[in-house]
Amino acid sequence: MSNRWDINRALEEKPPLLHPLAGANCTTFFSKFFGNRPYENRSRLPRLVAAAAVLARFPFYKFEQLKYDATVRAQELPVGPIFVVGHWRSGTTHLHNILSQDPRFGWISFIQTVMPWDIILEKHSPVARKLIERVLPEKRGTDNVALSVDSPQEEEWAIGNLNPLSFFNCYYFPRNYRHHFRRGVLLEDTTESEREGLAAAYDRLVKTLNYFYEGKVLLFKNPSATARMPMLKRLFPNARFVHIVRNPYDVFISSLARYPRLMSAFSWQKFDDIDFESIAFESYEALMRRYLEDRDKIPAGDLIETSYEKLVEDPLREVHHIYDAFDIARDETSQERIEAYLHTHRDYQKNVHRLTRGQIDHIEEHWQFAFDAWHYVKPEIEIVE
Repeated sequence: MSNRWDINRALEEKPPLLHPLAGANCTTFFSKFFGNRPYENRSRLPRLVAAAAVLARFPFYKFEQLKYDATVRAQELPVGPIFVVGHWRSGTTHLHNILSQDPRFGWISFIQTVMPWDIILEKHSPVARKLIERVLPEKRGTDNVALSVDSPQEEEWAIGNLNPLSFFNCYYFPRNYRHHFRRGVLLEDTTESEREGLAAAYDRLVKTLNYFYEGKVLLFKNPSATARMPMLKRLFPNARFVHIVRNPYDVFISSLARYPRLMSAFSWQKFDDIDFESIAFESYEALMRRYLEDRDKIPAGDLIETSYEKLVEDPLREVHHIYDAFDIARDETSQERIEAYLHTHRDYQKNVHRLTRGQIDHIEEHWQFAFDAWHYVKPEIEIVE
């Protein structure tokens, strides 16, 4: 659980030299750079490196645009993409990693999501790959999931480097966390032009990956997309969604734990006095209520639900459930790869729930709708001061 010591330790850590915004284009980068000041001295070097990287990449991503844009825009998707959605810390990464073992899927890699303007030429340019490999940690700080430049990642970094709206603005500029969450995730207080820009970013990304993977079924994972399902369905009429849910108590505890490391790595602003507990409460309620409002807007055959608990208990059963629901043939090679992956990730430790009385009261008062919707029960909880 996040606490004062976690924040203090995060402040003592040096942020990574290479920031994700280094993969943006000039327009997106400088609109964010000049639109969210002031910044703290701790982030000065990563900001300068990011600006230099954006300028250095300019001729290369412009060349990719000139050479491939017409081809990318003409892409047609014979089969709709699959989007894994659900609140952060609900198991979206675990489910995405399992499904991505199937070689019949195409998915966005780490290097592609941080450099979405360079996806096609990236495989021919080892310079950026070598640089990212040198600074990339072996595991994610939030949950110790293994990282590599080619590992499956969520598309939100790419979306945020293709247009101004993005959930990751909450991490880069946390002093306006609620503002960026409301706009970047819920799409509230946005103009029609901004929403069209977000749609254009998705269209470009999906069509570029469709070209890159030569028409494979595309598999995405992004908690932010939980509130964008109607928009994505309009953009990609054949799109399909898998929503994964988890006991709200586990989500709250895990959500609090992620903030210090994410702020340490990505924030350009002062964050030690931000009330992340309130943010965790508000974000969960806003996102999950929005999902419950929107799920009836998606045709029944294009949306299926699972849970983290079911996935941990019997992952193959849940994978088969998804394949059968979306009429995806079971494949022997895919089955073997998934089983091999699960064998190396079979350790599971049950959470110990330690919460204050005030936190428990808030969850029971404001999140009861989630317990009712997914029939969760209150776990054993150790009350702490």
